[in-house]
Order: sequence, then structure tokens, then C-alpha cells
Amino acid sequence: MNGFSSNTCYELVSEALEDIEALHEEFQGVEEDEHASHRVVDIARQLVAFKSITPDDVGCQLWLAQELRTLGFSIKHLPVRDVSNLVASIGNNSDARFAFLGHTDVVPAGSAQDWQFNPFKLTEHNGCLFARGIVDMKGAIAAFFCAIEALVTEFGVPEKELWLLLTSDEEGEAEHGTKRIAHFLKQQRIAFDFTLVGEPSSEAYVADTLKVGRRGALSFTVNLHGKSGHVAYPQKATNAIHLAQNIMQALLSQDWPKHCDNFDSTTLQFTHVNSGNFVDNIIPSQCQLNFNIRYTPAYDEYELVELVRETIEEHTLNYALTTSNPCQPYYCVNNDEISSPSLAIVCDEINSQCHFTPKLSTAGGTSDGRFIAEISTSVLELGLVNKTIHQIDEHTTTSDLIQLQQLYYGIYKRLLYPTLHVHSTAQDELLQLR
Repeated sequence: MNGFSSNTCYELVSEALEDIEALHEEFQGVEEDEHASHRVVDIARQLVAFKSITPDDVGCQLWLAQELRTLGFSIKHLPVRDVSNLVASIGNNSDARFAFLGHTDVVPAGSAQDWQFNPFKLTEHNGCLFARGIVDMKGAIAAFFCAIEALVTEFGVPEKELWLLLTSDEEGEAEHGTKRIAHFLKQQRIAFDFTLVGEPSSEAYVADTLKVGRRGALSFTVNLHGKSGHVAYPQKATNAIHLAQNIMQALLSQDWPKHCDNFDSTTLQFTHVNSGNFVDNIIPSQCQLNFNIRYTPAYDEYELVELVRETIEEHTLNYALTTSNPCQPYYCVNNDEISSPSLAIVCDEINSQCHFTPKLSTAGGTSDGRFIAEISTSVLELGLVNKTIHQIDEHTTTSDLIQLQQLYYGIYKRLLYPTLHVHSTAQDELLQLR
């Protein structure tokens, strides 16, 4: 026995077995923790499985509503024509209301053969999650749900009110979605102290960029009327294309003198020119121009229309002007950014978890935040990295999705359970804004 007694051997074996059992229990704990942290992936998998191409929700919101009810949310469905809208709320203290805004609709996936994987089945591959809508923006909805699920499980019903607002009409015309939700809430005299929008705002890594506003947009159609004639006798005609060229040049020469801090300049882009049926030897009598203006809050819709009208009338009075698809600009941060309490809370949480300060941006197209800005003191957009949105093989990383959930958890914990924290100045100011 090499000098070991039978009792000694028994003791050594027993100790070894105890060590193995302890390691096994520890390993099981790690597995359970990893499984818990990936709950957000499971929820995202359920959401992307719904082929909810604008505006057909195909039951996505109904499924989510059932999950929300288990947490204690009150549910109201607001269908408008073929659009599905969901308004859900939890909490009893209306002295402070906070919201999360999102959309369950996605853009078409295109040909499934162009994708590496089935676009409507979440596929995990090399640390990435592939599916249509995983970034824009069902991943953010999953992150929000899991964050609130964890908070309610741990701390109970929120001390403040929380609202979830979802539509299936964000990627389309946006006429019957968040716009209608905002109208409904306004009729109910419901307003928010702060709304977080789950749009994919991040550029290179999660939370590197916060959207604090958006430029407005307005589309124009100008129908110019000239006089047709033979191309050999231009003096007897008025070429509508030449007229259009002069007007286009004049509009493109506008310097848009009004500026707004933290916004890209106001811009005008022509999108279509049409002189009707082409005939090689006829001077066209008609020409239609289409263009879009993206503008800062320094301008309003009336100013833009008058400026365009004045420019056209320097060249002709024989025209018709119409506008469409108006999108109001919004900016929900004070000139002194540090004084914005909602921004301070979000930035502080990002800094606490990620150890950096996010860039503030108003770049990009319009978002549904413009509708909620009418009934929310502050609106910020925080979501996943937008590199692959609307593309073939849209994807995010598992770690990014989990990080977003953790950020939402921290932000809403501060907002909904203030007695769990020492009040920061930013939190006090946010509640005083009502």
C-alpha cells in the first residue's frame, strides 16, 4: 500500500469525491447562469419566427401580449385597418410615467436563397444571431421584455408606471401605427416623462451612439407648364425641361442659413424628373419635379413651402405645387446637454456598464420617435448596431443582445424603482419636469 493505511486511502477517496461533487455543482451553476443570461435569445427566437412583414403582424403582438400578462401588464390592442398596435402598462403610481417604443414589423427578406440561413428562423453561428428583424428591431423588444421580466421578478410591481408601445406600421407609411397610438394616448391625457426607443442607434458597438432627435422631412411635387413646339423652332415654344433645370439649379443653390446645434444642415435632394412621353422632335410642355427636404428644427413646414414657392415664382407662375409625407423634426435634449435628466441617467448607466460616454447624434432618417415626442418630455433612441439592418443576412452578436438587455435593465431599474437607489440629481430633476 506504499505506506498508506486503508483508512487513509478511504479518506483520500472521500475527499476526492467531495471535490468532484463540488466541481459538478459549480459547473451546473455556471450552466444555469449561462442559460438564464440567454433567455433574451429564446425570446428573440420566438419573435423573429413571426413573418411580420409590414403591416401584417401575423400574431406577433398577440404572443407577446400573453407573455406580458404573466408579468402583470394590462393590455390594449388598437388595430387600425390592417395595422396592429399594442399598448401595455404596469405600475400604479402615475406621478411618473416612462415608456418603451418599438415596432414588430420588418422589411421583406428578399429571396431566401440569398441568405446563409432561413431569415425567419433565428440561427446562432460563430457568436452571431441571424434573422430578418433581429436588429431592426425584434432584438431590442426581446431585450426590453427580459429586462422588465427580471426586474418584476426581483422587485415586484414597479413603483412608477411603465408603458410598452408597439406597432406593425413603422417600416411602411406609418399612418396607422405610432401616430394613432400617440393620438389615443393624448385623448386619454397620458403623457410620459421619458420614452426610450429601441431603434438600432449604435454604429460600431452597443451604446456607442444615442439618437437624441431627428431632422424633419417633407416631400414636394412641382408640375411645370410650358408650351410644346417643334425642336427646330424653340422661339415658338417654352421648354418645360429647361424651365425645370433653372428651378432645380435655384433650389440647389439655397444655402439654408438657419442652423441648429447637433444637427446636420438642412438638405434638398431631387428624386424624380418626368417630362412625359418622349418624342424626339417635340419640345415638352410639361415637366414634373419631385424632391425631398430634410430640415432641422430651425425651420418649420410653412417656411419651407414658402421658400420653395418664392424660388419657383422667380422663374414661372405657371405651376402647381403639392407636398406629402410630412415628418416633423424633434429634439429632446436641452441646449445644455448635462441638464437633461433623462439623458444623464442613460449616459450614466452606459458609462457604468460599458466604461465610455456615448456619442449624441441626430443623423439618419426619420423614426416613430417624432410622434411620441408630442406627448413625451424626452425621447432617446438606444438599440443594437445598425450595420446590417434591411440587408441580406441581417445579424447581431449574442453578446451585443445580452449587453442591450443589461443596459435596459439598469436604466429602467433607476427609473421604475427609485427607492432602491440614492436619488441622483438627474432623477430628481426628471420627476420635477412633470
